[in-house]
Amino acid sequence: MPGDGINGFIEALRTRQDKIRFILVKHEESAAFMACAYAKYTGRLGACVSTSGPGAIHLLNGLYDAKLDNTPVVAITGRTYSDLLGSGYQQDVNQSQLFSDVAVYNNMILVPEQAEMVVDMACRTALSQKGVSHFTIPVDIQDKVLEGNFSQHIVPGHTSDRPVSFQVLPSDETIIQQAADILNAGSRVVILVGQGALNARDDILSVAKALNAPIVKALLGKAAIPDDSQYNLGVLGMLGTEPATDAMNEADTLLMIGTSFPYIEYLPKPGQARGVQIDIKPERIGLRYPVDLGLLGDSKTILSAILPLLKNNEDDSFLKTKQLAMEQWLRKLKEHSQSFDTEQINADQEIHYLHLCMSK
Repeated sequence: MPGDGINGFIEALRTRQDKIRFILVKHEESAAFMACAYAKYTGRLGACVSTSGPGAIHLLNGLYDAKLDNTPVVAITGRTYSDLLGSGYQQDVNQSQLFSDVAVYNNMILVPEQAEMVVDMACRTALSQKGVSHFTIPVDIQDKVLEGNFSQHIVPGHTSDRPVSFQVLPSDETIIQQAADILNAGSRVVILVGQGALNARDDILSVAKALNAPIVKALLGKAAIPDDSQYNLGVLGMLGTEPATDAMNEADTLLMIGTSFPYIEYLPKPGQARGVQIDIKPERIGLRYPVDLGLLGDSKTILSAILPLLKNNEDDSFLKTKQLAMEQWLRKLKEHSQSFDTEQINADQEIHYLHLCMSK
């Protein structure tokens, strides 16, 4: 959203319309939520721009959504004049401090020669750490021309805009075998998938087939497998299905893929089920459930390595029980949806509208 504190940057966007698409919003909070949603549903980097002071503050709600859902977003804010920083001048808010909790990368551009490095680091960090990067630019710096006055310690073009690849396997191959052994030993295996599993659909379904394991989804993992898959038990949690909760209550083995599911009370009780968790963030492994083994890396890459080591589970009784429960659940939902008296609802709406007109 434009404003006096970011006008230099907005002008740069205007002159580059053929390269960068600018979407105007009516409130900065909308910009942050839109950037977050774009990143969630495309897997690409989202970006939002605001002016200084109150405009920057308005971004925070949407950026916290990105932080808590591990979504890569870059937030760019304007700042008051560089020689007036900290003087209490109009809209002089310390945005570096303001964004310190929400951002995994947080910086201020003070000279044009710093810009390329800061932007590259912001983008790489947001993508690699799945979080928010923020940098702010004083309004007078936005209008300055890059003259190449680099310090003696910088070589032009030294920085890289290439993202980090996580398609790596644990160096110790025995860990992959240990994970397979835990899964092979289970008779009631349940797979819980989140947004970190979105790129691994075929591998997840292959694992489910080998283990005769039902699949439960976190909200951000809804697109990991199709809803009409024979292994799907729907979403787990407050907005979830009854079969998904029952499966967790009966599981003796839990495979968590790309999720640190927050509603702990819906997971198996500690000691009930052995656990294997795959995640790209080491601090997330074992955060919600005391798993026996954690595998750090890309879900698709690690599942591809585990698959050849899995033994086909001949006992499909647990899966069939949950499939039947899911059929009954869907039938119950359909019956409820058809039981509403639509005529009465329409009449109630007309009466409500009439009251509104009379009150005016």
